[in-house]
Amino acid sequence: MILVTGASGYVGGKALAALLRQGLPAVGMVRNVDRRGAGLPAQTPLRVADYDDPASLRRAFDGITTLLFVSSDVTARDMLRHHAHVIEAAVSQKIRSVVFTSIIDIDAQSPFYFTPVYRDAERGLRESGLAWTILRCGLYSDLVLNEWIKPALLTGTLSLPTGAGQIAAISRDDVALALATVATSPIKHAGKIYELTGPESLSLHDFAKVAASALARPLRFIPCSPADFLQRASAEMKDPWPHAYSTLCRSIAEGRYQRATDAYERLTGHSPTSFERFVRDAASD
Repeated sequence: MILVTGASGYVGGKALAALLRQGLPAVGMVRNVDRRGAGLPAQTPLRVADYDDPASLRRAFDGITTLLFVSSDVTARDMLRHHAHVIEAAVSQKIRSVVFTSIIDIDAQSPFYFTPVYRDAERGLRESGLAWTILRCGLYSDLVLNEWIKPALLTGTLSLPTGAGQIAAISRDDVALALATVATSPIKHAGKIYELTGPESLSLHDFAKVAASALARPLRFIPCSPADFLQRASAEMKDPWPHAYSTLCRSIAEGRYQRATDAYERLTGHSPTSFERFVRDAASD
């Protein structure tokens, strides 16, 4: 039996749906049974557990052989605790294989707010004695479009402190398919790390140009200073997101998201979705 955490979220919900379409024995884990991600039907098998309740995690993991561990989206301190609880419960229930979604920006010198969290989780898996596979994901195309480009369409100006930094963005749909692919034969992928990115590296100037063409809206990129961005973000977002996004931009400026790999294609047999295609598909939807 395969269990997918975060089934109320997009990536977890899509991965679970892909497994069920293949007729594989799979179940999703949610905190609230009324919340279903990515359009999962009402009959989707679910188990209820809370990352802050280790006993509920052990119950949810009962009888599970493969765990698709999609990270939670909270503060760094909460994520550290959640990751530790999940790994401890997986060890307790003797789960055979764990597939974890990490990030490519994993270097110890990275300024990104969440990097230490993912490094700690990877370390915990390696030391757990469990069979593990790590999918290090590039920055999501969905984030670039929804969090940066769409709001910028109101003024026609995309302004971020990323300098000439580039991003090889990958869609959440592609990550979900990669997760489901590994889950079908986890032992084959045990002990391996895959760096999943999109097919090409683009600067924020390129992203703006592609989006302007695909959406038929005027948009240009103008770099700003980190201080100006942090001031603007602090007025618009709650903690920890101003710090998280400002350090993410610094990491992009340092080139930590620019490397494009062929790991997704090797893993799934499909080409990853280009950002242009992603935006055009989003516009048509």
